[in-house]
Amino acid sequence: MLTLLTTTGTRDYAWMLCQKYMHRQTYSGRVRWIIVDDGENAQQITFKRPGWDLIVLRPEPFWQHGQNTQQRNLLAGLRYVPNDAWLLIIEDDDWYASDWLAVCEKHLRDFYMFGERNARYYNVEKQVLRRLNNKNHASLCATAMRGPVLDLFRTMCASDRDFGFIDGKIWKRVAPQQKHLVGGTRVVGMKGLPGRDNIGIGKELRGVRDS
Repeated sequence: MLTLLTTTGTRDYAWMLCQKYMHRQTYSGRVRWIIVDDGENAQQITFKRPGWDLIVLRPEPFWQHGQNTQQRNLLAGLRYVPNDAWLLIIEDDDWYASDWLAVCEKHLRDFYMFGERNARYYNVEKQVLRRLNNKNHASLCATAMRGPVLDLFRTMCASDRDFGFIDGKIWKRVAPQQKHLVGGTRVVGMKGLPGRDNIGIGKELRGVRDS
């Protein structure tokens, strides 16, 4: 079984797309999908697929404009993640190739941590692309983990000191023989969608560039 953890809220269109991308996944095993929705109005869940179990959480107080509730919501979801889980972070504002779950499951057989480097972001409003130069770590949206790395992730999510830029920090702290990075375009961050603003680089993407 794979466990997915998604934090969302007040992003109806992005959430609709996220459900679509998960529904078309080629992975045929069982999946537990933990969805943490902190918007005042619950987002519509239309997803149904045999072998997939959904756990929906509605943490309060609900999100207000200008807040960053990512840490709180990840912690809320992690309470439902078993210690032996194979965990994938699925973000609601990213595009996922149809074989993403299958690829993660394959590599997690041999490593405690797997991900895709050189993150790509596409602003759909401005139709511009940016490719980052993160050669040594994956963005959280393109990271899968299990075993001791999952334990480390729990600890870092509970720490204000460790949580900022958690993706880069956790990849740096995991031993080389325990993790595996690949290139590719199986995950693309989508920016400029309607609804709640993104965290990190987002609507400031103004042109095609490498960094």
